[in-house]
Amino acid sequence: MVLSYGEERGYAGNEGYADELESVYRYDSKVQNHLQIAKGDLLIICDKRQVLGVANVAKIDTAEATKRQKKCPTCGATVRTERKTLRPRFKCEEGHFVDDVLSIEIPCIEYSAWFDGTFREIPEGALISIEQVRAACINFNKQMAMQQVALSGLKEFAPALLPLIQQLASPGPIHGLTLAAADALEEPYVPNLEDERARVSREIRARRGQKVFRQSLRDRFGDKCLVTKCQLIDLLEAAHIVPYRGDNDNHVMNGLLLRADVHTLFDLDLLGIEPETLKIHLHDKVKGKGYDTWDGALLDCDAKLLSRDALETRWIKFQRAQKRARVANELSPSRP
Repeated sequence: MVLSYGEERGYAGNEGYADELESVYRYDSKVQNHLQIAKGDLLIICDKRQVLGVANVAKIDTAEATKRQKKCPTCGATVRTERKTLRPRFKCEEGHFVDDVLSIEIPCIEYSAWFDGTFREIPEGALISIEQVRAACINFNKQMAMQQVALSGLKEFAPALLPLIQQLASPGPIHGLTLAAADALEEPYVPNLEDERARVSREIRARRGQKVFRQSLRDRFGDKCLVTKCQLIDLLEAAHIVPYRGDNDNHVMNGLLLRADVHTLFDLDLLGIEPETLKIHLHDKVKGKGYDTWDGALLDCDAKLLSRDALETRWIKFQRAQKRARVANELSPSRP
């Protein structure tokens, strides 16, 4: 089952997906269980209230992309709830209420599941509620990012869907994706005979940035993380100082070679680099969490190899994030 919300989507944590209802369904690598959708799967496409149609996945394209995500200025957690009438407007995963959120860009892989003419719209006048389909889900959990639907359940709870489904697929499980729920805390085990290790490896390689850009950084800095000095090639990623928006940002002076976890900290503005000295600073949230060794250390490269303008732009962003978190902490009623 997939939910195509458009402007109605209830998840405030990131910008919506550019769904073209009758031709393609778009999602990304930040969506839980995104690797479970495969060619040949049958999708039941819904909005927040009802089923819109069904479609077969004819092919899946992938592309490197970025997405904006809302983060809590108090703790850095993802903001998943926006309140329309109450103030403060937003609530994060950790329970903080704030009026303003941090908007960050994070790298991801965008997937496009193409229908190639197989989309079948629910007949005019017919109404199949989303509750009917949820009742047919196997081990339904509103927090899971993917729902599996049993045809036997549809026969009982949503029989009006069967004629459309029979046009597209033989009996069997229906796989899909829901964008409404928060990330699952725990998933039931579903046996899968396909070896997904190759697919996971491809995604990791894509996360490292464009091949030419990463190689240019390896040549420039040697095969080591500029923060931790880790030399395990499998963990090194190409990081943009100023977030990637186009090919121009793949300039070698706008790049750092970082270990995967450090790259994530940098992307989230939980690690900053002072432009003049290349001194490394940790966000208050990170201190005491295993990274203190590098707080105050120097980036392991010559400053001439990096764009000063890019570093200053990113440093300002880090300082603002740090300041907002500290102000929010001082104003927090839970502060002793």
